[in-house]
Amino acid sequence: MSEDLKASSPVGSRVNLIAVVILVATCAVLLVVNQQLRSQNLHLIDQYHALSARGGPPVGSKIPALHGTTVSGEPLTLALAQRDRGALLLILSPSCPHCKANLRNWQALMPMVSPKNVFLIDVSDTADQIYLNSIAMPADTSLMRLNLPERSLYSVTLTPMTIWMGPHGVVKQVWTGELQDDQIKQIQSTLLGAQA
Repeated sequence: MSEDLKASSPVGSRVNLIAVVILVATCAVLLVVNQQLRSQNLHLIDQYHALSARGGPPVGSKIPALHGTTVSGEPLTLALAQRDRGALLLILSPSCPHCKANLRNWQALMPMVSPKNVFLIDVSDTADQIYLNSIAMPADTSLMRLNLPERSLYSVTLTPMTIWMGPHGVVKQVWTGELQDDQIKQIQSTLLGAQA
């Protein structure tokens, strides 16, 4: 039987009609699912912006110490309450695209602060030595994989986050998200004031 006869036969027409109905039904379901996913995505974006606006530890609060591990897995404690000088905490996750974009901003701040006063804080447990080498920070910059309970305790879960700590573990300033030009100038002013 030729293809033309199959297509024009009642069985062939019924099969084509069923296929069209299934295709239309599938498109309708995908359209509804797409609208639901879009709505959920917009809701998540709103939640992200709300969290970003209030992310990080409150200014004026104290963070006595942070506990975690080095990239090689050795225990590491950052005793902020015992420091007489300020510290710059750079909260990141290697897989965060905004952290990658923010690296150039952080690198621009490095000449203004001693590497011993800069601490990279990984909140994803994925940073390793290869990552540390790839981000072009000064060689003696410390990287800590922060313990999970302390991430929540001190509200350091959003990335990227830049925190200026004053002496004795007092939170002086918190910037969440990619740094904008005015924020970079504010941080530079803060760092210059801290050196005076």
